[in-house]
Formats: sequence, C-alpha cells, structure tokens
Amino acid sequence: MARPESVMTWIVVAIFVAAGAVLYIIGGEELELRDSSRGAASNLSVAGSTTVQPFAEACAQEFNLGQKDVVVNVAGIGTDSGLRRLAAGTADISMTSRKVGDSEIGSLGGRLAEHQIARDAVSIVVSSSIREAGIEDLSQDQLRAIYTGEIKSWRELGGPDREITAVSRSPGSGTGEIFSERVATPGVSVYRDSSFEVEEFVAGSDRAIGYLGLNLAREEGLATIAYEGVLPSAKTIGDGSYPLARTLYMYTWGEPDDDERAFLEFVTGERGQAIAGEMGFVPLST
Repeated sequence: MARPESVMTWIVVAIFVAAGAVLYIIGGEELELRDSSRGAASNLSVAGSTTVQPFAEACAQEFNLGQKDVVVNVAGIGTDSGLRRLAAGTADISMTSRKVGDSEIGSLGGRLAEHQIARDAVSIVVSSSIREAGIEDLSQDQLRAIYTGEIKSWRELGGPDREITAVSRSPGSGTGEIFSERVATPGVSVYRDSSFEVEEFVAGSDRAIGYLGLNLAREEGLATIAYEGVLPSAKTIGDGSYPLARTLYMYTWGEPDDDERAFLEFVTGERGQAIAGEMGFVPLST
C-alpha cells in the first residue's frame, strides 16, 4: 500500500505537468493568434451626409464581405462635419449630399478630389393626411412662404384647417443648404439633425411638411408632393426637369490611395450602382 506522502507527491507532480501542458497549449495559441494578425485588413473611415449614409453602408457591407484587405466603416454625421473630418485627417472619405464649391475647397486646404456616386433629389414630403386632404403640388412661392412663416395654415392652400408645422434640417446639412439656395432660408422652429429624424417627424404628424432625399421619401406615413408641377422620379431627375434634382458625392484628400480607390470603384461600379437603384437613388448612368 502506498504511503500517503507518496500519493501526495504524485498528485503534486501531476498538477504541475497538467499546468505545464495547459500553459504550453495557451502559449502556442497566443503565438498563433499573433501570427495571424500579421497582414490584418486596413481600416477605411467614411463619414458625412446622412442622406448618403444608407447607400454607403450597403456598399460597405458587400465590399467588406468580398475581400479581406480593407474594412470600411461608415458614420452619418452630416455633410459639413464629414468634410471637417476629412480635412483634419480623421476620415478617409467624406460623403456629401451637395457639390463642394471652389471657395469651400480652398478654405479646407484646397486638396479635395471629387467623386460622383449617384443622382438624387430633395423631395418635398407632407404627412399622409395632408396629401389625402388635397395638397398635391406646391409652387416655389408657396413653399417659400411656408418656410418663411408667411403661410401658417394648410387652409390657405386649399387644405384642412390645421396649422402648418414646417420641419427643416439643422445647420451643416447638405440637403438643407440646397433647400436654402434653391427655395428659401427656413425661419422655422423645428429642426432635425438627420434625414431619418425628419422622416420620422413628418410621418408621425398630421400637419407637417419637410424635405428629404428620394430614398427616404418612400417611407410609410409620408406622401411626396409635386414641386413646381413635377414629381421627383428617376426620369425627372435624369432629364433635369425636377427643379431640386442633385448629385451625391464622395470626396478624398487629394487623389485616392489604393484602399480608397478600391472602395470608390465598387460604389461607382456595376454592383454599387445596382445597390443605388435598389435603395431608391438614381444610378449615374440614368
């Protein structure tokens, strides 16, 4: 019969052997993990317009799955904020819902390279009940009067006896800047930071009006109305007959590097433009 101290000795030895084996295995796994991190994918930061955001996110998702060299991350923070990040070097690509003018490019350092990615429109939307009550079309003068506060009730336009709630984008929005340039500088009390928030507000009201990119104007609870007698569509955007048609852009700091070029080529290529069409934007070739 073995002595208790002999049994204890073998137990201690077994514990140390097992522990050594575990440490060896763990150590081997750590080395393997460290080795596998060599050549890891580089990160590409895309930031800016909340109008462009869903399109960029959909493209990034497919692009990321289709290759292992680059991981694209997308943040919707508004056109102006995206441009500032690009100029500061904290974003690689800026998304904008408007064209950046020469003077603005100069103020940002003069090194922006422009890339058209899709067509779109600033669509005028109202709460569904307003459209159902007979508001189907607004002229530029009528829309301007709504947003400057001269027209306060839908009744003045042949609609229901309800006060108009006009919703605008907060400063820094490319969509808001286009609206200000082509229609009127809003003097309203309701501002929203993103296109999604405008869509949510108008859809949840029985008296609101707002403006959105074409893709969001299709959401439930909203009704798109004609502007100057023309409804926004792929046809009226393509032929230029819709007065608030626009182009969507991405900007890089100078000519794109290999990673940036790879993503831009996906976005503007056959699959990226198909995604644009599926999401309610208008492909460049239209």
